[in-house]
Amino acid sequence: MNKNKIYKWLTGSVMTAVLTAGISACSDDHFDISSDAAGKQTLWQNIQSKEQLSEYADILQSVYYSQTEEKTTPETYASLFDGDQTFTVWAPVNGSFRYSYYKDLLKSGIRDSIYKVEKELIRNNMTRYSHVVMGSDSVKLDLFNSKAAWLNNKNQTIKGVSITTPNVGASNGVLHITASAMEYQPNLYEYLASRRDLDSINAFIKGFQTIEFNENASTQGPTIDGQITWVDSITYVSNDYTRLFMGAFLEREDSNYVMIIPTNDTWRTNIEKTKKYFNFKSSYKQDIYTQTEAGADTTISGVETTFTTAEIDSLINLFSKNAISGNLAFNANWQYEQIPITSIADIRAVDARRDSLCSTAGTKFKKLGTLNATNKNEVVEVDDFAAMFGNADPVEVSNGYAYVVDEFKLPTTVYAPNMDLIPYRNYESCDNQCVVSNVNWEYQTSVVLRDTVTNEIIAQRDSTYKYTYFIMGNKTSTSHPGAFFKLPNVLSCKYDIYVVIGYNTDYNLQNKFRAYISYDTEDKRFNNEALKNPNEDALDAKGESLFEGNYFVNKQPALDENLCVNYTDTICLAKDFEFPVSYYGLTNAYPVLQLKSNFTSSERNYYSREIWVNAIILKAKEW
Repeated sequence: MNKNKIYKWLTGSVMTAVLTAGISACSDDHFDISSDAAGKQTLWQNIQSKEQLSEYADILQSVYYSQTEEKTTPETYASLFDGDQTFTVWAPVNGSFRYSYYKDLLKSGIRDSIYKVEKELIRNNMTRYSHVVMGSDSVKLDLFNSKAAWLNNKNQTIKGVSITTPNVGASNGVLHITASAMEYQPNLYEYLASRRDLDSINAFIKGFQTIEFNENASTQGPTIDGQITWVDSITYVSNDYTRLFMGAFLEREDSNYVMIIPTNDTWRTNIEKTKKYFNFKSSYKQDIYTQTEAGADTTISGVETTFTTAEIDSLINLFSKNAISGNLAFNANWQYEQIPITSIADIRAVDARRDSLCSTAGTKFKKLGTLNATNKNEVVEVDDFAAMFGNADPVEVSNGYAYVVDEFKLPTTVYAPNMDLIPYRNYESCDNQCVVSNVNWEYQTSVVLRDTVTNEIIAQRDSTYKYTYFIMGNKTSTSHPGAFFKLPNVLSCKYDIYVVIGYNTDYNLQNKFRAYISYDTEDKRFNNEALKNPNEDALDAKGESLFEGNYFVNKQPALDENLCVNYTDTICLAKDFEFPVSYYGLTNAYPVLQLKSNFTSSERNYYSREIWVNAIILKAKEW
């Protein structure tokens, strides 16, 4: 993400999406509507005339209908139900809902409290258009607050609540009298705001919220002076963070997620940890190593990237919080082999099978020991899946399950990920002794092991190995090629740095090379700092130690315990190498790794000048 895109995120919404919410209508024709009031009285007149609905009627005439969460109209719900629009009302009888509690919320005069009554009581017990109880089928209805409720026609229940008097007809809809109010169940997005101990993550996520007008769900009025007017304006919540960063629509009722939710104390503790990984500096200037047309090595002064103090604070705020919250949501239904994870028992079952879990952001969580030595991008190793979710059964919400945790058990690699870089995608330039190319290489072998005494075959394995190599070729028979590779999105922390080198079967020789790194500190940039061999067991082709020296050598192919011939060697270039500043999200600033073939003329029979680079790996270390 370049600076312009980041800044756009910090100053406003990245983009808005127009979501279409379809609402199904049922015709009033051919249904068994009670004849005592059908077509004669409005819904409000019916409600007001029934003594057992007096408490509900009092609420309806005390609450003004809202166009948005912030904007009300001068029309009460009593007036709305006395008008021309068609609704179905599921009215709870006196004493069956928290009448005093809702009255106190209204008396408070606080807008959020008043809207709570509207959303959780009134809109939760009404639907648009006419719906009658008939037949024996179960029908899923969309309530006026976008929640879903199942109408069981055979048992005459709605969301499990008994309908004591069904199908009271009205001139503008249908009234059903119910034994109690339907229970309001928040979705995950709403649940974040329902608990004070979740204020921190709620404030961060809701900071990206916008309210969008839903033209398809709104009722169009007359056109005045060429402009469409609206009898009511239905809106929906849109959040660019949950949509673009998390890949989850936490506010949608038709979704099914599980989400790990850290409490405020847990959030604050981890913010202090993650913000260390995003130590941005005020100015980055990237030099590009390249060649002139004549082939001489040269340096081009690159683009300068600058940030104000306020921008740096915003970057740290966004990225440190995203590092925690970005991978907290999981699709409850779609996991490995479509197995749901709707309870802690389900998650333990996945753990026992050593399956993987995938977050909505695309990160795959795998069991320890199931990855290859070369870790792949967006893959995290986990010792205990259930521990990440707190090892307790979740709170059920209307679109999934909330796992509130007092301790953050996701591994460090969630917010400080390992990087497995493909050389040809991160290649920047080469020196004047190098020509570069790519090759897809396939090697087939038949491995046979024989008993040392009887010479009988005790094991045999046929294998095919496929590798993609970035080839650093030498221009002449005496030149030593060198190439430069970008290391994007490096964090301000320590890394173990590896390079995966392929054995050169064309020459049947190893490689001997040096490695250099260029990177920024707070006040300057170090260029081409030589890395020393950190491996105490490192030997050259003559068997001499390379430890703490400026050279690296890949091994010859060897048979491993699985009877596989290893034609690549993962070589550690540095242990605990610390980058003082962060490059996360920057496209015009990054550290650079240089690999350069280097050996003496007396060693030419031991080493190939041509180097086959398979991968560059950075493994972050926890602070």
